[in-house]
Amino acid sequence: MQQASFEKYSDLIGAIYDCVITPERWTGVLDEICAEFGFATGALSVASLSNMRAGVNAVSGSDLAEMAQNGVAYGADIIELWGGVERIQQYPLGEPIVQSQAVRQDVIASNRYYREWALPKGLFDAVAVGLVRDRMMVGNAIFSQHESAGPIGDAQLDGLRILAPHIRRAVTISNLFDMKTVEAATFAATVEALTVGVVLADENSKIVHSNAAATVMLAAGDPIVVRDGRIAVRSAATTGTLQSAIAQAANDEATLGQKGIGIPIPGLGGAPLVIHVLPLRRSHMRSGLNQRAAAALFVASASGPPQLPHDALNQIYDLTPAEIRIFELICEGETRAEISQLLGISVSTVKSHLLHVFEKTGCRRQVDLVRLAKSLTFPV
Repeated sequence: MQQASFEKYSDLIGAIYDCVITPERWTGVLDEICAEFGFATGALSVASLSNMRAGVNAVSGSDLAEMAQNGVAYGADIIELWGGVERIQQYPLGEPIVQSQAVRQDVIASNRYYREWALPKGLFDAVAVGLVRDRMMVGNAIFSQHESAGPIGDAQLDGLRILAPHIRRAVTISNLFDMKTVEAATFAATVEALTVGVVLADENSKIVHSNAAATVMLAAGDPIVVRDGRIAVRSAATTGTLQSAIAQAANDEATLGQKGIGIPIPGLGGAPLVIHVLPLRRSHMRSGLNQRAAAALFVASASGPPQLPHDALNQIYDLTPAEIRIFELICEGETRAEISQLLGISVSTVKSHLLHVFEKTGCRRQVDLVRLAKSLTFPV
């Protein structure tokens, strides 16, 4: 299949962000992704681990009730089909994982879910993208390939890599709204009621509005402050990252990518916090929430202690999810062969990712990566 046009990606990304305030639109977005990239089915599920309630549960090319029933009847089999719990924990968030490449064919062929449900429908392979995986919730987007379409190709994977960070951002922020639809007429009241800090900013990072929680934070100078009339944090480097993400959101949300997801900002007491940046300008639906604002900033508690320096690697060095995961595993002492087995990719692919890590970080040896990891303490 051919790569989608820039205009198509831009439209898809805009539709993804609209799902933040209207979660019922996820089904339509999955329909578009499947149609554009040639997948037979698509499913997006985000479940809260605190109450075990699905916050987002949408499917394309299949029946929602049947998919939900499969999750109960074949739960253990589905997990095993992706390599088991421990293996799944190793997969990098935001990186498409092809089932046939990550798991041995004999394991797939003998799997009960594969034999009884997928194969009879002609669904012989699948690709999964981890969206969130922490102590609060777990979420994934999974797309199945019909045998008539042939093997999952590079164009499909490249397309998912472009969309993945936007889906991750939309799901993360939507969860702060408890996955409920937000009407423009009641947006101010809804934001005001949130316990997380919300700041609306223009393209120059000037504050247009702050809710009660954010106003308290600004008054205390912890963790956000006003500097020269612009939203900032105590760290100059992190302020630059934040303001750059806001400007990018205002200018072209489609190129925002991973920037602005979980920017780390610890409070004075040491509690880890993050800022998520939601673009508002491009969509009539989102721009109608506040005409003057270019982006909405959500200051929330980090869902867990920061991983070895995942956030800094993303925000400062612009490493991809796969590159970050390989960086982490190298620093944990894993060999290239071991990483290949853990992530279900070839040793040559591991080597290629590692070369990119060296180029982007300016490191020359693996020991230099370990030193860099130790230096990137929270906050950045």
